[in-house]
Amino acid sequence: MPTHRPLDDALQSLWDLLVDMTHIVDEQLADAIDAVSTCDLDLAERVTQRDDEVDALELEVDRQCERILALHTPVAIDLRLIIVAVKVNTDLERIGDYAKNLAKNTKHLTGGADLLRHTRIREMADAARGVLREVQDALIRRDRVLARRVIARDLEIDRLHKETIDTLVALTREHPENAQALVHLVTMSKGIERVADHAKNIAESVVFLIEGVDIRHRKLQQQAGQQATGQ
Repeated sequence: MPTHRPLDDALQSLWDLLVDMTHIVDEQLADAIDAVSTCDLDLAERVTQRDDEVDALELEVDRQCERILALHTPVAIDLRLIIVAVKVNTDLERIGDYAKNLAKNTKHLTGGADLLRHTRIREMADAARGVLREVQDALIRRDRVLARRVIARDLEIDRLHKETIDTLVALTREHPENAQALVHLVTMSKGIERVADHAKNIAESVVFLIEGVDIRHRKLQQQAGQQATGQ
């Protein structure tokens, strides 16, 4: 029977903090999407206020990682978990920031909400939230198959972002009087695309945690390997 270690409790505490953070960030993003879609300024303000909650968890995760490294000597999978926690912590905090910024754009759409319907932003936002939910499940279940599926879905959101930007450029030419609102829609589209990028980062971290393989920037890694072998 495996011996229970104090390190196990510390790692579980760290994992619980990350899971709590994923739930809060998911709720924050969902509320931000609803606030923008309905021009609900009160809901947008609540999303903005929750950012402090996410920031506080980010600091606590960092402190827990520091405590574990100071008091224990993690190796192998334990060390990988700490490395992943640091990376995922940063990605979740950035997603929370993008959700906050998305909500802040709500006030710039009042009176111009019909412009939103000409874009793929709502579809894109729903897809980004779906990706975030999937990567949340992959993280909690430590499911590398689901994590790899999330990575593949990033291309779908990139496509929607490009279509949205093309539409917004055309609308700016056709309706220069709406230029200010259209600029904010560009910002929103880019922010949603970045949410998906950070979800993809988390998925790559899950794969690293389970397989011990860094799958980021595979093309660069292959080039480096070829150079090392003289190919």
